[in-house]
Amino acid sequence: MFGKQTRRQRAERVAGQAWDHLSSAVDAAESSVRSAKRRAESIYEDTSSRIGSGSREAKVRAQDAYDALMGRRRRGTSWGWVVAATAAGIAAGWVVTTFGHRAIDAASDDLDSLTSTEQDEFTRSGL
Repeated sequence: MFGKQTRRQRAERVAGQAWDHLSSAVDAAESSVRSAKRRAESIYEDTSSRIGSGSREAKVRAQDAYDALMGRRRRGTSWGWVVAATAAGIAAGWVVTTFGHRAIDAASDDLDSLTSTEQDEFTRSGL
């Protein structure tokens, strides 16, 4: 009686062994998943820090392409801002040119007055 096992006892023994194998496999898989997760996070952080603004630009371009395919209005440069910046540049150029011409005229007037003063000095001294 002690040497013979019943079907139920054999089934319980096999089920216990299967449970032990399963629990050890789950434990091993859990530690493997943790290490894989750490490696993946490290790779992701390295890659995202290298890509940075390039990925943002790629997302914007992809969205623009999608919008174009869908027939939506393209997000782009507002022409009003371009016209305003051009007008401001023209105004600044005009101001700089005007004041530059006035400064040159004032400097030449100073040279003319200096030259006439020197001429008067030479004439008085009799040279």
